[in-house]
Amino acid sequence: MAEHYPAASLETAACLWEAVLELMRGNAGAKGLRAQVDRCRENMGTSHLRLTVLSWVDAADADWATVKEECWDRPFDWEWIPEWIANNVDWSGDKPELRSTRIVPGELR
Repeated sequence: MAEHYPAASLETAACLWEAVLELMRGNAGAKGLRAQVDRCRENMGTSHLRLTVLSWVDAADADWATVKEECWDRPFDWEWIPEWIANNVDWSGDKPELRSTRIVPGELR
């Protein structure tokens, strides 16, 4: 049975995975983060890591929906998604975990 996903969710999935690939390359993130991401990938395998990242789509889409246009005027793919991952994903364990309380970039507080 074929599943259908909204185009926006497919874009979110691609952006999330692209941001994680950037972390694995060491092109973004805090010092030591690349080593944490690499450890998670080695523990889980790339395929399982990718599926884990895809499981974040609903949370990222829900958080993005709370952001008002006047509060975020930078690119979704290159800035919001990487910041969302930095704020909301804990890479310190054997696998990445979404934090229970999320911080939404650009959300009014």
